Amino acid sequence: MDDLAISELLSRLGFEGEGAEKALVRLCRDGLTRPGKTRIATVKIETAERALRAAFVRHCRKSACLPSPRETREPLPVSAVHCETCGGSDNRRAVEQMLVAMQRAGWTKLLVAGGSPGTRRELQRLCADRLDLRFVTDETTPNRKTVAPLLNWSEVAAIWTSTEISHKTTAVLRGPKVLKVSRRSVVALAEAVQERCAIVA
Repeated sequence: MDDLAISELLSRLGFEGEGAEKALVRLCRDGLTRPGKTRIATVKIETAERALRAAFVRHCRKSACLPSPRETREPLPVSAVHCETCGGSDNRRAVEQMLVAMQRAGWTKLLVAGGSPGTRRELQRLCADRLDLRFVTDETTPNRKTVAPLLNWSEVAAIWTSTEISHKTTAVLRGPKVLKVSRRSVVALAEAVQERCAIVA
């Protein structure tokens, strides 16, 4: 039967030193291994990973990634690449925090106007299956008839004002649910949406 060194499994999930000891205790408690064993069957790996993710919240040292006081899992410091919030990426951290803030506000629909194709793809990738995300760009040939329904559909709308997008495209985007983001980055947009969520939450 195929198997894997338990130390390798824990290391690739970010559990090192005392963290690895705690993770091993948890795996034993859940009946996925026992004291003295050094390897784990590959058929158990997915279950072991789920058990560890359910027991521990892995976070890096950045203040923005520290667990919320509401977190019920045991906090465990890890390197940034294994951090559940940022994964070593400021974009991922910011979007994760935005998604949490939107969830608290009861929002699931975000409309974004502008942004480069690459930036839009990155935002879409980070929000995949967790948010209803739609875009308005000059390429979509927008007009009042097409943009107004999208604005009505959304719960918050963000305009990347520093990117190439015509006034005609953004003219319809007016009102209390619309916010303007002056910087181009995914981080800037996510932080702006998060701040708007905090106002209404």
